[in-house]
Amino acid sequence: MNLNICRGALVVLVLMAGSAKAQPLNIIFYGNSFTFGAGSSRSVDAIVRDLATIAGHDRPFTISAAVSGQDLEWHVGNNTNRITTSIAPGNNWDFIVMQEHSTKLTRAYDGQPLFPASIEESKTTAVQLHNIAKQHSPDVRPVLYETWARGTGHAFFTGATPLFTGPDEMQEEIRAGYDMLHEALDDAAGDDVTLLAPVGDAWQETNFDNLHSGDLWHAQNRGTLLAALVIYGTIYGDYNTSDLDLTDRNLLESLNLTVADGTFLTAAADATLRAENVPEPCAATVTIGIMLLSASSCRANILRHR
Repeated sequence: MNLNICRGALVVLVLMAGSAKAQPLNIIFYGNSFTFGAGSSRSVDAIVRDLATIAGHDRPFTISAAVSGQDLEWHVGNNTNRITTSIAPGNNWDFIVMQEHSTKLTRAYDGQPLFPASIEESKTTAVQLHNIAKQHSPDVRPVLYETWARGTGHAFFTGATPLFTGPDEMQEEIRAGYDMLHEALDDAAGDDVTLLAPVGDAWQETNFDNLHSGDLWHAQNRGTLLAALVIYGTIYGDYNTSDLDLTDRNLLESLNLTVADGTFLTAAADATLRAENVPEPCAATVTIGIMLLSASSCRANILRHR
């Protein structure tokens, strides 16, 4: 039995027992055009903020420190001042979302150091960025924003010597890279502190259906909404995003998307989040779950008979 998974399930059950909403979260996003939404009309962080509000959470404070074309190594060397300057004095970050360059964890990367040494650099810089954030906010948790493969027809998959057989093979390599970053962050922290937002896996769940912009690289609005749904669900532990009213706050309208688009994308987000996060059963979680349900039922009966 995986004791860490069981402990996580216990935490979820205890949180479910509380009725009060948590204080607004403070979330800073590091990445590049995949974060600020090149190819889309809105950024990922802004949509995450709206989704949390629609779900009934106190509106989070979100800031994007994303810079076009950059990787985590660049941010560590040039952009960490945003950690201290983007938040009011005395406040702390709850989460730092980290999105690596979209090819750096794959054989498609043409920068230095070349793949697979590029993965080792990413592991080092992800840990460095988290450590710098911890100097300001000791309890800040890292969230890895897994990116997606290029679209069908992209040059990576065509020609006499394609780099990959198709998007699925590229996504497999991206996934493996983020798993290594996840392990490196937890090892450095000495605890299971890292969350992995499997955005690219959710794209694959849809068979990459009408998510890319015309360059077969960046996201159009459907893809950006799916990314935000997965990140929101990962941070807030909400694996039922299909319950959200995406017409609220004119979210779908702001993206020029339909209710059918929302239904399709939340289904993909939920399937991916549940596959990533549903724990194996253990006696403790079952027992506590029954106790919580019993307490809830008892409270409901008391209220009905007042």
